[in-house]
Amino acid sequence: MTSITLHGAVGEIGGNKILIEDGSTKLFFDFGLSFGKFGEYFTPYLQPRRWSFVKDYINFGLLPDLTGLYRQDYEGRFRESTKEPKYDGVVLSHPHLDHAGFVSYLRPDIPIYCSAGSKGILEAFEETSWGFHEYTHIKEAFKLRVSKRDTNKMVKDKSSTIPREINLFKPKFELDDFTIHTFPVDHSVPGANSFVIETSEGNIVYTGDIRFHGRKGNLSDHFVKKAKDFDPIVLISEGTNLGEPTTFGELDLQQALFPLIDPVTGLVIVNFPVRDLDRMRSFIEAAKQTDRVLVVSLRQAYTLKKLQKNGVTDIPRVEEIGIFIPKKGWGILNDVNYPVEIQMQDYYTWENEYIDSENSVTAADLTANPDKYIFRCDFSELKYLFDIQPPEGSIYIRSVTEPVDEEMELDQRKADNWLKFFNLYPYKQLHCSGHASGYDIQEMVRKINPKKVMPIHTEKPAGFKDFHGDVILQKLGEKYNL
Repeated sequence: MTSITLHGAVGEIGGNKILIEDGSTKLFFDFGLSFGKFGEYFTPYLQPRRWSFVKDYINFGLLPDLTGLYRQDYEGRFRESTKEPKYDGVVLSHPHLDHAGFVSYLRPDIPIYCSAGSKGILEAFEETSWGFHEYTHIKEAFKLRVSKRDTNKMVKDKSSTIPREINLFKPKFELDDFTIHTFPVDHSVPGANSFVIETSEGNIVYTGDIRFHGRKGNLSDHFVKKAKDFDPIVLISEGTNLGEPTTFGELDLQQALFPLIDPVTGLVIVNFPVRDLDRMRSFIEAAKQTDRVLVVSLRQAYTLKKLQKNGVTDIPRVEEIGIFIPKKGWGILNDVNYPVEIQMQDYYTWENEYIDSENSVTAADLTANPDKYIFRCDFSELKYLFDIQPPEGSIYIRSVTEPVDEEMELDQRKADNWLKFFNLYPYKQLHCSGHASGYDIQEMVRKINPKKVMPIHTEKPAGFKDFHGDVILQKLGEKYNL
């Protein structure tokens, strides 16, 4: 018997955790963080107890209460953990945290299946971000070892690291009772995929996150065409923008940038999602058109390096951009009163290789020649404007989604205060969604022509009934048998 259980993304956007079972095989498709539910209980100042991550998340319904799924070092803090895993793998559609963010809590003996793009993004995120991010490696917790200084004493062992089993997608691969077909699709991050899952009871299609109006819309069209041929019983479809009839496209956005940037005499300051490399490409092209250089953060440059190392080629090259080197720590970058080795102590090891690169750009460079650059600056980087002091005639282009909750609205008010302080307000808003429009979702469902549709990743799941006659509205944790 084949079944589908939604452990997330029910009546909300994000938090995808889809369990599909067939015979003795149990696979999760995505294992993401629900930002909405997380924000109901936690803030940057109120976090779950480190020793009780899994238990606290289970208590609040952020993680499903399942045995044989979670890391033994954390699960063992509140109940006995099984010796062997009870699940056969996790298949990731893409590396956004609402689809992959809770992988950190999974057992290392449960294999992960993903694209090269997803692996590169998760590696970069793991190595460059604060917080608990253990997607490709696990640092074993709550272990002791004998002290090197005093062999009669025990100390906490923080050095034990276990690599996860990461398997890169093939166009078609088998996992016990499943045959899985992977299809690269268009989304706002590299490595996004949709799937056709062959089971003993028929075929299931899972869209992951998808759009048709980006630079790779042809990939999404190809997936729809192929998915139709499998005559699916169930289409598990995202519906983020279900109520929006049309969507502004990525190439539309790129074209709209030139008339905004060309007249600017000062510095062009922009904000776009840190891992949206299609958006980075749009600003690179706009920079070329206006004789400027796009300057991005160290984290973005490192992400490009990781993706290239993983064999991802359809992304911007590091040589096309400038890399912003901010003053950190003691603020002594290029200060002759301090030895270079002391200056370097302000930076992480992964940042050091960029400090003296040919395309490194400092605040002094931006101040001296503001009309030569487009400077990418998000909320956390606004503090660097004190070093840059944008001149009169500068502008700020905000190319991220509008606030959708109270926390985002609060952050936006704070950002607005910074922009007003530096005479960059009002700003220009120019964004392109990473999700299909309502019209494109309807067309996708019509073309694939599944017998049933199971909506996820949407606040309006009942809206699918407007264009399909058999819509499955599942409750969280409720098993649906094919």
